[in-house]
Amino acid sequence: MQNIDSTNTLFTLASDLVNHTSKNIFLTGKAGTGKTTFLKYIKESCPKQMAVVAPTGVAAINAGGVTIHSFFQLPLSPFIPGGFSQNNEVTTRHTLLSRLRLNSERRRIFQELELLIIDEVSMVRCDVLDAIDLVLRHVRYRHHERFGGVQVLFIGDMFQLPPVVKDSEWDLLREFYNGPYFFDSHVIKDDPPVNIEFTTIYRQTQENFITLLNKVRNNEMDDEYLRALHSRYQPGFFGDRSDGYILLTTHNDKAREMNTSELAKLPGRQFTYSASVDGDFPETAFPAAHDLQLKIGARVMFVRNDTEKGRRFFNGKIGAVTDLDEEKILVQCKDDEEPIEVTREKWQNIRYTLDKSTRQLDEDVLGSFSQYPLRLAWAITIHKSQGLTFERAVIDAGLAFAPGQVYVALSRCTNLEGLVLHSKISPSTLSADKRIVQFTRNVAPVDQLQEQLIEAKKAYQLKVFSSLFDFHKPLNNLRELHKYVLEHCTSFNDGVIPWLDELVNKLQSLQATAEKFRHQLTRLFALTPKAEDNIELHERLKTAANWFMNEIKGAVELLLTSPAVTDSSIHAKEYNEMLKEAFVQLTMQNFLLQGFSGKFNMENFHRRKKNFITPSFTVNAYAGASQKKLEVAHPALFSRLRKLRDTICARKNLPIYFVAGSRSLEEMTNYLPQTLDELEQISGFGKAKAETYGDDFLSIIIEYCGENRLSSNISAKGRKKKRKESKESKGQKVDTKAETLKLYQQGKTVSEIAKDRNFTVQTIEGHLAHFIEKGIVNVEELVRREKIVSIEAIAKELPGGSLSQLKEKLGPSITFGEIRLVLAYLRYRKDES
Repeated sequence: MQNIDSTNTLFTLASDLVNHTSKNIFLTGKAGTGKTTFLKYIKESCPKQMAVVAPTGVAAINAGGVTIHSFFQLPLSPFIPGGFSQNNEVTTRHTLLSRLRLNSERRRIFQELELLIIDEVSMVRCDVLDAIDLVLRHVRYRHHERFGGVQVLFIGDMFQLPPVVKDSEWDLLREFYNGPYFFDSHVIKDDPPVNIEFTTIYRQTQENFITLLNKVRNNEMDDEYLRALHSRYQPGFFGDRSDGYILLTTHNDKAREMNTSELAKLPGRQFTYSASVDGDFPETAFPAAHDLQLKIGARVMFVRNDTEKGRRFFNGKIGAVTDLDEEKILVQCKDDEEPIEVTREKWQNIRYTLDKSTRQLDEDVLGSFSQYPLRLAWAITIHKSQGLTFERAVIDAGLAFAPGQVYVALSRCTNLEGLVLHSKISPSTLSADKRIVQFTRNVAPVDQLQEQLIEAKKAYQLKVFSSLFDFHKPLNNLRELHKYVLEHCTSFNDGVIPWLDELVNKLQSLQATAEKFRHQLTRLFALTPKAEDNIELHERLKTAANWFMNEIKGAVELLLTSPAVTDSSIHAKEYNEMLKEAFVQLTMQNFLLQGFSGKFNMENFHRRKKNFITPSFTVNAYAGASQKKLEVAHPALFSRLRKLRDTICARKNLPIYFVAGSRSLEEMTNYLPQTLDELEQISGFGKAKAETYGDDFLSIIIEYCGENRLSSNISAKGRKKKRKESKESKGQKVDTKAETLKLYQQGKTVSEIAKDRNFTVQTIEGHLAHFIEKGIVNVEELVRREKIVSIEAIAKELPGGSLSQLKEKLGPSITFGEIRLVLAYLRYRKDES
C-alpha cells in the first residue's frame, strides 16, 4: 500500500469520491503535489473494476496501464462528432462504430468496467475523449449516460505538456471544437467533472520559489519575480561532475549530443548493458535505453523509484558511477554515505483481460523489459523530465516551442538556488493558455467537496442497488443471440426459435417489472437523508430481492433447457458463448441478491462481488460434442461414417452439415441403405448430394453389413414425404418474386411475408433484393440510412469481396440480409449511372 499523507484533507476527499461515488473527477495540482502517489493508492485500494490508460506508450508503462488507442481500438485519424462525412481523413460516429473490431472478451471488459483512470490527461486531445465516450455508450448499451455509466478519473496538470495537434488535424477539428484540450470535448462540456486540485507541495519547500512557479502557472508573472528568475542566468555554466547538475533542453538532438560527447571525454573502458526484452514490449514504450553505455565517472540519473523499503533512490535522483563491471554498477549520490549497488529492474507491458470464472478484470503480462534503471544525465529533454525531481538543474529553454514547456522545466527543481538558466526566458513563453487558466479556476473548495461527497455517496448507493434489479445486459445478449440464430436458422434445429422467444419474453417481462421497482427505489431513497436509516426502504428491498431471486432462478432453469443443436462448430461456439454470457449475468445478479440482508454495506457488496464464481454451464449446441443424444443401433458403423464425413469436410474445407449432419449419419446407421435410391430416403440427402457423396458412404455401409450379415432396413423408415404442393405450383406457375412484391406493397413486413408464404426470411429478402436492383423497391424502406452508408464504405474497400468478408468487416450489428439488399441497391445505382 502506498504511503500517504493522512493530514492531507484533499487527498482523503478525493479518494472517498473515487471509491464511494460514481462522480467523474479531474484531479490536478502543481508539480510535486502527489498526483502519481494518488494514482498508485487508488490502484491498490479501490474495490471497483478499473483500467488505467494514458496517451503514450511510456506514460502507460509508468502508470501501470495501457495506451488509450490500444485499449479502445481507436483509429489514429481525427474524430468528428457528426454522423457522416465525405472526408476520408476523419473518423465519424458512423465509421467509428461500423469499423469497431472488439472481440467478445473486450466487449465484456467494457461492460464490467466501473472506473476508468486517464493519466497525463493534459496530452489527451478533445476528440479522443468524445470517441471514448461513444464507444463505451455503444458497447455498454447505455446510450444516454456519459461514458456509458463508467466513472472516469482524469489525472494531470493542464499547465504541463499539451496535446499534440497537427495543423492539418486542427483544420478538420476547429469546426467542432473550441480548443484541443480534453475539457473542450463535448462530453466534458455537457457534464463537467468535479475539479480537485492538490495544493500541498512535497517537491518544493522554499516559499519564494513556490510563489514564482505559481506566477508562471497563472499568467501572473511580474517584473520582480522575472528579475529573480533571471538572477539565475549563467550562460556558460555546466557544473562540475560532482555537483549533480543536469541540463534540461527543448530538443532531443541536443540532449543526446551532450550525453554522448561527455561520456566520450571520460577515460577508461566503456561498458554496454543491453536490456532483456521478453514477449511483446514495443520499442516506443521502452522506459530506459535498450543499450545503456557507461564508464566510471559517468553522470547518471535513476529512472525509477526504489522498490525496496530503504528507498535508496527515486525517479530523477542523480549520481555518478564509481565502479562497474559486466555484472555490477555502483552509483554514488551527493549526500549519501555509501554508493548504491544498482540491480536490474523489470517493467511490464500489460493488457486487460476478464477472468471467465470470477468476472474480475485481470492484468495479463504481454511482455517485459529488464534493464538497469539508469540513464546518462548530463542532459535530458524537458518532455522526458516530466514527473522527475532535480535538486540541481541547468535549464536551456530559450527555444521552448510548446505551451507549458518552461513551467515543466522550472517545476522539476526543488529550489531557486539549484536552478541555472543557460538562456534568458522570454515573457511570452511564460504565458499559459487563458482557457487553461479559466478551466482550472473552477476548483471545488473543501467544504463544497464534503457536501458533494455526502450527496454523491447516496446517489452511488442508489445506482448500485438499482443495478441489482436491472436485466438489460442479459436481455440484450439474448436478443443478439435470437438475431444470430435467425440469420443462421438453416444450421439449427427447428425448436430453437420458439424456445428463444419464450426466454426473451420472460426476460422482457422481468425487466419491465424491474423498471417499475427501480422507480420505487428512487422515491424511497429520497425519503431520508441517509439510506442507512430508511427502514421502509430496507424492508422493501429485502422483499423485492426474494421475489426477483425466484424469478431469476426460473429464467436460469429455462435457459439451461436449451434445445439447440447444430453441426457447425462455428455456429455452436457463437451460440454457446452468447448464451453463457446471459447465464453468467443472471447467476451473478442472483448471487449478489442472496448476499443482501436489507442493510446497506458497500464494502460487503464489493467483497461479495469479488467472491463470485461462475456456476457450471452445461449447454453445448454442437452436435459433434457428444454422442449421448444419438441413438444408434451400430456405434462402430456410426464411427466409420463420421470419420469419412470429417475427412471429406477437411479435404474440401466444408462445414459438416454440407456433407452429412449428425441426423443423417444416425439414420444411415439405423436404416442401412444399400443403393443410391435408398440413400435419398435419408434425411439431409437429396439426389444431388447422393450423386456427389453417395458411393463413398454406401461402400462403408455395404462392407459393414457384409461383415455382420446385415441387410437394408430402409422400409422401416418409410419414404420421404414430398413437400406439399403450394398453391402457386398448382396450375399455371406463379412468379414467386412477384408474389412477394405484391404482399410487400400491401404493407406486410419481411417476416410476415416469410410466415405467410412458408419461406425463410432470407428467401424473401432475396426476392426484394431483385426488385431493389431494378429500382422498384426503395432500399431505405428496409435498411436504415446509417447502415447503408456503412455497407457501401466497406463494399468500396473490398471490391468483389464475398458476403462473409463484408460481414466480418461490418460486425454483428449488420445482418447478411441487409448486406444483400444494399449490394443490390449499389448494382442498381451503377446501372443507372
